[in-house]
Amino acid sequence: MKKGLLIGCLSMVILFAIFIILSPILAMMDMWGLFAHASRNELEQAVHRSYENYGLTGQFELEKYEKNYTSVGGFVIHGTYSENIDGKIYQANSRFKYYTRASEKETYRKTDAEVDYEQNKKIYHAFPELAYLGIEISPGTSEFLKTLDTSITDPKMTALKYEGIDFQFNSKSGNMYLYDEILEENQSKGQALQGMYPMDVQYLFQKDIFIPEFQFRYYTPEDKKDQLYDAYLEDLESQMKEFFSAINPYQAVFML
Repeated sequence: MKKGLLIGCLSMVILFAIFIILSPILAMMDMWGLFAHASRNELEQAVHRSYENYGLTGQFELEKYEKNYTSVGGFVIHGTYSENIDGKIYQANSRFKYYTRASEKETYRKTDAEVDYEQNKKIYHAFPELAYLGIEISPGTSEFLKTLDTSITDPKMTALKYEGIDFQFNSKSGNMYLYDEILEENQSKGQALQGMYPMDVQYLFQKDIFIPEFQFRYYTPEDKKDQLYDAYLEDLESQMKEFFSAINPYQAVFML
């Protein structure tokens, strides 16, 4: 009887030791999202809520989703948002994080956009890709970009090649209150993308909200491929200065 009791106690000690050993491993596995579970329908409904919260009325097509193997756990959702604007369908690629860690009650079973909404973040913070789209398709944007693009005369340098122009939506601008005023006016008129369309690109350009992005490709000369990183940057900076000095002064001032 004593022997049986001893074996029973020993078994409990062993099980407790195993639990102590496995606990941090299991916690780590949970932290990295290995136990995350959600159905496709659950994820689609969460995304639908995210758009609905902000008043967006377009359609979302879920293309794929995968586990989010980071400290936040859950899933990463990829898809396409579509909206009919002035009789034409426009699309933007969208990405969401979906949180499934029960211990995080404020984010549990919500997308990052839902969390943004609950924290009173602006629509363009929750959906920067739609803010970009709203500017991109606004009347006058393509013409403005073309004007900037054609203003550059490529000096045909061998190490630096101008490849084109794009833009950034600078939501960190100190003048975003001006964008907010336009946004509210557009919303009151029932404009597309919940007010993020249309936008006056030249006005946003003047207010540092629309930032032109000139794209270059740098070809490292054969005699400089083994140089150190700092030397590489110095050479690249030199090439950029040479590029801009090769165009006429009016264009240089215009681009800056």
